[in-house]
Amino acid sequence: MSSHDITDFVDHSRQHFEEGLIRAGFVERDNRWQGTVTHPSGQTDVIVALPQQFPFKPPRVVPVDGDAVPWSWHRELGGALCLVADDDHQDLWWAEASVFLNHVTAWFEHSDAGWVNDRPDLDLDRYFLPAEDERLYLYGDLGEYRNTFVRFVPGANNVMTLKGRGTRPTNQLKSHRGDVFGYIADLSDLDSPPRNWNDIVARTDPAVALERRFRERKIRVLVLVYNRGVHEGAIVLEVWPSTRGTLEVRRLRSGADTTAARVARSGRQSVELGSHRAAVVGVGALGSFIADMLVRAGIGHLTLVDDDVVMPGNLVRHLVGPEAVGLAKPVAVKNHLVGVHGLDPSRIDAHSQVVTTSDAAIALVRDHDLVVNATADFAVTALFHTVAKALDKSFLSVAMQNSGGTFRLDVVPPLDGAPILTDSSLPSESSDSEYFESGCGSPVSPTPPHAVIEAAAASVRHAIGLLVKQPVHPSGEVRHLAPGSIITQ
Repeated sequence: MSSHDITDFVDHSRQHFEEGLIRAGFVERDNRWQGTVTHPSGQTDVIVALPQQFPFKPPRVVPVDGDAVPWSWHRELGGALCLVADDDHQDLWWAEASVFLNHVTAWFEHSDAGWVNDRPDLDLDRYFLPAEDERLYLYGDLGEYRNTFVRFVPGANNVMTLKGRGTRPTNQLKSHRGDVFGYIADLSDLDSPPRNWNDIVARTDPAVALERRFRERKIRVLVLVYNRGVHEGAIVLEVWPSTRGTLEVRRLRSGADTTAARVARSGRQSVELGSHRAAVVGVGALGSFIADMLVRAGIGHLTLVDDDVVMPGNLVRHLVGPEAVGLAKPVAVKNHLVGVHGLDPSRIDAHSQVVTTSDAAIALVRDHDLVVNATADFAVTALFHTVAKALDKSFLSVAMQNSGGTFRLDVVPPLDGAPILTDSSLPSESSDSEYFESGCGSPVSPTPPHAVIEAAAASVRHAIGLLVKQPVHPSGEVRHLAPGSIITQ
């Protein structure tokens, strides 16, 4: 498709939409379209404006009389109707005028009914313009700070962090230079979003005298804690007196630095995984990324086992960086996970050893909910297989094959008497450019980093399934990564 074709598509889409508006009785005025929407409580005149990016951006709808339509969570700061959520971009459904106008009518019907069963989006941020201060304001659990004065202190990366209660001292001390003082106000349940200082002050305790403090610049930041249904939200605002004598309010970039905020992005099983123990035996390229993803998923305790050290050549497809060269791989991976994820070091055990005895294998299988064997060592796999059968438990064995063209995940022994996966691996491709490092061993595997990461992701998907008793497959999975290949289970 050429640029001319794209222009024709855009022009045709706009013309088609406008023709639909005309059929619905809308009239063009100053490049905008005005018409009437009929709904259960009456009729409302609205203006429909097509953005320059139409049809790749939806039209904007504003009531002609803004105050004739109830202000709610479903209107933008400027009064436009909130018609398209961020998760409603499956296609360009709004490009058809009749469909779009039906959607507008449905909006008014929901508004007339009081937004029954409304989705509790915590999107108060969009009702305030952004502040010029581009720093990131972080806060932890706000429970103990509700309706109190607090202090934010500067840190690395242009971050301001809530550090506790505090007010600006009468004499500015050196230790407080750069600190920002504020107040945390608990607004409880909000039936409609505040959009300016008057809306905010009407919802706060007048005895606190916030307005005076902001005008005297004793505090600069206001944190609003609020509820929508059972969900709690927070927004950090900058407040200052304008030249017009009013208090101006702008939103600051902010976020929660809490366990809950991280768990919310870890997957639905993260809470359950927090009570589980897993062991990864072999923390080379594949095992290191498996360990990282298990931690991100919320695993409660992780044991890392490997007798090798990090070499410079490992780094291209290993989790750790050059600072770890020379360290035992389990220690290097633990240091990385603790540092990057802020973990309690006691959640990870690192053992620099090779599993060659039945006692060591028994201890790992017995003391963990799941063992992931990423050694690609047949002898180690056979040892764990023998132990797992004796203890009536299964483990997960993962390995790359065919120079990274295939990965294989085996549940050993398979669950519920399922058959072992058939050996459907592709024949290994020969290479005239194999690389050998000095010392005794096999050629260096040319498996590319992206294949390692894809195999690790699949391994963790199966591991989580086994831990939460929802296995992906009772036997495992073999996947060919070459173009045109298929997934086999």
